[in-house]
Amino acid sequence: MDMSTPVLLAIAALCATSFLVRILPVFVTLNLDDSTRRILERVLPTAVFINFAVYILYSEATKAPLAATVALVLVAGIAVTTRLGLITTAVLGSACYYLLQSWLAG
Repeated sequence: MDMSTPVLLAIAALCATSFLVRILPVFVTLNLDDSTRRILERVLPTAVFINFAVYILYSEATKAPLAATVALVLVAGIAVTTRLGLITTAVLGSACYYLLQSWLAG
């Protein structure tokens, strides 16, 4: 399978984001007050997860645009409004996508 430039660029962006969020903080200490730190600890993981979900939408939207869009909205809503966790949210979004794609295909 030959990967296109946009796919490679998206993979590189996700790797860079993961590096900045997970690896770099081990080596660089930022002096943040407690309220700023709490906000970042809550917002950054959600932002990275939504970024990943958007990448999946981008790659799947050509195959099943309605199913991919509905699944992305579901995942974003769950990520923002609840604390179900990464695995539960991913399973719910994947199930939604699969069921809609199967239903729409007939």
